[in-house]
Amino acid sequence: MIKQLWPFRKDPHVQFEALLSPHLDKLYRLAYRLSGQRDTAEDLVQELLLKVYPRLDEMQQIEQLAPWLSKILYRQFIDQYRRQKRSPLDYTDDDKTLYDSSASNALDPAEVSNNDLIATLLDQALNRLNEDQRSLVMLHDAEGYTLQEISELLEIPVGTIKSRLSRARSQLREILQSMEPDASAQRVNKQEGL
Repeated sequence: MIKQLWPFRKDPHVQFEALLSPHLDKLYRLAYRLSGQRDTAEDLVQELLLKVYPRLDEMQQIEQLAPWLSKILYRQFIDQYRRQKRSPLDYTDDDKTLYDSSASNALDPAEVSNNDLIATLLDQALNRLNEDQRSLVMLHDAEGYTLQEISELLEIPVGTIKSRLSRARSQLREILQSMEPDASAQRVNKQEGL
């Protein structure tokens, strides 16, 4: 029976699928968190698969395949982002955002409404960060990559990652505070001494 299965184990399609299958969910989540759009995330993962398929022999030699694949995916995203920035076309998508899809399914309408509001505010705040800041926050805080993994992924020293992540979180905090409904009234009251 082993001799019958052996030819299938040599099939590059089967080897490729076996090698990449454990990483597809994480790659899709990363692509979705970076792009915020389902179609774009699917395209990024598909482009990644097409790009790495000819490199099957090289992938079989890599001990930790997930960071290597994530690095390629991130670079593809950056390249696509830069191309879109140069293009005069509008690449907006009406799909639900990541935060809309993660809203609680609680039965209490007030909680659902509050979660939707928080998700919308967070999504808007993240979109106001520059691309580097948003990527760092998404990689570390949303996807759970360690500082060392991000350092390897972006080829930036860990200390630089720490300081940039700190600045990004600070900027996000400021943006969220400025978006609070009472924030403008509080600033006016402070200026008038009330």
